[in-house]
Amino acid sequence: MAQQPGMREAVETVKRLDSFSKTQEGASRKAVDALVFIFKDLFQKEQELIDAEDALALAERLAGAKDELATHEETVGSPLSGPNPGLAVMIRKEGADIRGKATRRRDEALKVMKEKVAAYNMSVGYFKDQGNTEVVVALASSLFAVVDRHMPKFDFKPTVSREWIEKQKRDEA
Repeated sequence: MAQQPGMREAVETVKRLDSFSKTQEGASRKAVDALVFIFKDLFQKEQELIDAEDALALAERLAGAKDELATHEETVGSPLSGPNPGLAVMIRKEGADIRGKATRRRDEALKVMKEKVAAYNMSVGYFKDQGNTEVVVALASSLFAVVDRHMPKFDFKPTVSREWIEKQKRDEA
C-alpha cells in the first residue's frame, strides 16, 4: 500500500484499516483511527497534487500552442490582413495566463502536501513514543512513498529512517 497507493488502492486500504479499527480497543483503536484519518487526508492531498500536475502539463501544451499561433500571427498573419503583432501579443498573454494559473495551482498543492508531510512526520514521532510500531511503519512508509513520488528534492527530515522501517518489517516477519 505505501509503495504504490493509487486512489483505488488507497480507498481499499482505508476501508481495511477502518474495519480493523473496529476490532481494536483503547489506545490501539485510537491509533488506528488516527491512521485512517491521516491516510484519507494524505491520499486526498496526493490526488489533488496529481490533478494539479496534470493540469499544469495540459496548460504547458496549450500555452505552447498559443505561442506557435502567436508566432504565426506575428510573422505571417492571415491572407487578408497579413502579420498582426497586436493579436500575437494578446495570444501570448492568454498562453501566459493559462500557464500561470496552472503553475499557481500546482505550487499551492505542492505547498499543502509539504505541510502535510511535515505535520504527519510529527505524528510518526508521537506514535513511536507511544510504542505503536505498526502504525509508525505504515505511516512513515507512506510518507516516504509520497515524497519519493512527488517531491524528491523536498528537504524531508523523517522521524524514523528507511533502515529503521526495514528492520521493523524484518523483525515482524
